[in-house]
Amino acid sequence: MLRLVGFFVLAAFLYKVLGHLPWIGPVFEQTGIFGILISAALISAVLTHWGERMFVARKLRSDLRALAEVGNAYNQGKMGALYLARGRARAALVHLEEAARGEPEVAEWHYRLGLARLATRDPARALVAFDRCVELEEEHAYGAAQMRRAECLLRLGRAEDSLAALTLFERNHGPSPEGAYRRALALRALGRRAEARAAFGEVGELARRATRYQRRSAGWWALRANFSRFV
Repeated sequence: MLRLVGFFVLAAFLYKVLGHLPWIGPVFEQTGIFGILISAALISAVLTHWGERMFVARKLRSDLRALAEVGNAYNQGKMGALYLARGRARAALVHLEEAARGEPEVAEWHYRLGLARLATRDPARALVAFDRCVELEEEHAYGAAQMRRAECLLRLGRAEDSLAALTLFERNHGPSPEGAYRRALALRALGRRAEARAAFGEVGELARRATRYQRRSAGWWALRANFSRFV
């Protein structure tokens, strides 16, 4: 009961604060009880988001403690993957490096290590990890290792090699919005501007044909292509 009362007191306080803000204030003054309800909804959304973050953080700590009890290469890899999945690439690096050393024949650890290095802006060492990954398993992660390898090559100024890697990816998996986008960048870097413009245009067409579960990411690549073609 006290929590409920406290919640509505906080909502009323937020309502008063918003009522004193320029632009928003005059509108809120006319909403009356609906303004308080809007304030309550805002607080509820913030508390829900904060609660979800706290739950994820507690689960991460619990999972990491359980994995740390047995310090083998497999558990190091799982710890690194957990950190990486939560956007903590630097924290993931040491664990994934240990996993790759301990189980050098496992393509997954090299792939995850490459992602962590790429996320920490180390494309040269990321390329080493992706090269080892595709050497062990060319189609690892449904070809994603090949795509990331092409990205590394382009970042390192090796546009010709990047284009060759993308050609291999598209031969094995067919065209994709990301593949067309990165192909356009490589072609532009090689001075093949007419082909690059055509590839940028291809991104939008591929995005429109994307399946439902791919539409969000496909739309992102189409947006980037529309921007990049004029830069």
